[in-house]
Amino acid sequence: MQTSTVQPRETLPQIGIVENPAIFSDGDDVLICYEIAPVDGGGNVILEFEGVFHFEQNSMNIRDLGKHQYPIEAWNISEILGSDRTERWRASKPRFWMITFNDVTVEIVFQTIRIVLESRRKERPCEALKAFLQASGPPR
Repeated sequence: MQTSTVQPRETLPQIGIVENPAIFSDGDDVLICYEIAPVDGGGNVILEFEGVFHFEQNSMNIRDLGKHQYPIEAWNISEILGSDRTERWRASKPRFWMITFNDVTVEIVFQTIRIVLESRRKERPCEALKAFLQASGPPR
């Protein structure tokens, strides 16, 4: 199977280069809060991934991205098409994304995604995610 890497069809704020993400999973859904790059106004965005089949958070420095099996870039969201990562759940038409931050790479196979919060407030992603969870509770 031939794999290719594309930009997701969703329009998402660019990833900032200072903070690593804050991540919460309840076993079915995953919330990822990341710093928005100043070029897109700064602040934080929280993405909710629903119908998550597989999720990994790996330590990987941006200098090591060239060693990865998929062509991914630093501080970027890449959708991987034709990967064996989605084969097991192909009847559900899952999507496979890799999201790269300073020292963390997130791999996620999921069904749907949506932005649940986009804020220009200057705070660390972990604080923004905690405040969001306290205000709204965990994903449904």
